[in-house]
Amino acid sequence: MRNRFIQWTILIAALGGINAESANQETIKEDVMKEEISIIPQPMSLKKTGGAFTLDRNAVIQLDSSGEDIAAIGGWLGEWLSNALGSEIPVLAANAVPANAKRIVLSIEEKNEPLGEEGYELTVSTQTILLRANRPAGLFYAVQTLRQLLPPSFEKSGAAAASCAIPGVEIEDRPQYRWRGALLDCARHFMTKDFLLRYIDLLAYHKLNVFHLHLTDDQGWRIEIEKHPKLMEVGAYRMEGNERYGGYYSKKDLREIIAYAQARFITVIPEFEMPGHASAAIASYPELACDGQSISVLTEWGVFKNVFCAGKEGAFDFLESVLDEIIDIFPSPYIHIGGDEAPRDHWQECPLCQKRIQEEHLKSEAELQSYLIRRIEKFLSSRGRRMIGWDEILEGGGLPPSAIVQSWRGMDGAVTASKLGHDVVSSPNPFVYFDYPQEEKQVSSKPDWMILTTMEKTYSFRATPPELTPDEAKHVLGAECALWTEHSPQEQVDQQTFPRLCAYSETVWTPEKALDWQNFQKRITPHLERLAALGVDYYR
Repeated sequence: MRNRFIQWTILIAALGGINAESANQETIKEDVMKEEISIIPQPMSLKKTGGAFTLDRNAVIQLDSSGEDIAAIGGWLGEWLSNALGSEIPVLAANAVPANAKRIVLSIEEKNEPLGEEGYELTVSTQTILLRANRPAGLFYAVQTLRQLLPPSFEKSGAAAASCAIPGVEIEDRPQYRWRGALLDCARHFMTKDFLLRYIDLLAYHKLNVFHLHLTDDQGWRIEIEKHPKLMEVGAYRMEGNERYGGYYSKKDLREIIAYAQARFITVIPEFEMPGHASAAIASYPELACDGQSISVLTEWGVFKNVFCAGKEGAFDFLESVLDEIIDIFPSPYIHIGGDEAPRDHWQECPLCQKRIQEEHLKSEAELQSYLIRRIEKFLSSRGRRMIGWDEILEGGGLPPSAIVQSWRGMDGAVTASKLGHDVVSSPNPFVYFDYPQEEKQVSSKPDWMILTTMEKTYSFRATPPELTPDEAKHVLGAECALWTEHSPQEQVDQQTFPRLCAYSETVWTPEKALDWQNFQKRITPHLERLAALGVDYYR
């Protein structure tokens, strides 16, 4: 109907009846004001102000601040808009912008202290769009919000429209948590570098800032370690039928992934599993195990007894040498060492492990695991890094205060760790494990342990346990959703992740008092159109 009206107004104007451009603009603005604004995650404050900014080839991007970060953000926005509009949108310094130009202004200046490191202000009026933040990260997130004020068609490659109207709004926004993460398991199924770069873009679009790469497990080793070449020759591949299946990331690949993420204000955190989930490493170097027996990289899923020997100094030499190369690759201040699901059967039978227990005055194999964790934490601290581990690292006691606990078996680990003074990342499996099915029809024969994780259940997730005192709650850094890929190779990642990640992103960004499932349901429907335009094969 709108196109038909525009055609008629142009015809009447040609006959001298009315000004077609003026009538067209007023109609567009009226239509824009009637439309609901759908942004995910929901901003802290959003107010419609009336009117609209008409974005077309006459607009310019104005940089009000200097610096590489703002230039990069402006350059990316200019390229993206130019592609969508089919004509170049120039990026100019403030003193080079014509006085009467319609402008999209990017500004970094500390005028609003409560916005912090990642908050922003976004104001749309008829002549100007102002994006302002204290820091570059906030400006980047303002751009992600601006994208969602534009039609979904702008997300597709190629020209989308010659112009569009952006509704007049005033937005003030900042995140609830500083750790807003997503884990992707690349150990069970190798994912290509290009796929990871695309995944990073989707995380950034939803204002997440931590990408947790699970790189080693029983079924594969995915990171180049020069000192131990068999990790790539043997550990990176398993047999699937008669074919070798797998792969690994070179150091060059990983540095490219890290730089790509950094440009989107995302920290990439590597996970090197120990002492359990170590079959791929032990298949490469059998001497790392207690019995020294040769094994193959595993082809089945589960929890296995293959663990690094805690009684051999050679095993610690291996762990530390691998960590040294990981530290050299990843600038992240955090290194994840796993620490979960480590059966201690072999330690009970190993003379060297039993000797270690006696010499270190330990009482059990659980304390032996704690000994291993403490040694690794001390090593990482000496390299200026903080250790993260799954909540099993609390077992055996004596966990160093600087260690971060990631709570996955519900929220008990988060509660215990916070009360002990440890920083916490909340990842409870009933709410944010995206390997779990989304509805009954996905499960042919549901085992007793299987939990349905619906989008509504994910949206009900709260990263801070309510039983914590205000001082204890300060230890909750934020949260991570997780996709373990035993049953999800690369081509199924989209369907397992989306749209649940959209719900999760809102729980860690939007203030808790503003979370509203009914409102989210209204906004997710148009957001799915955006995901489709981005090429996301989301679960329907």
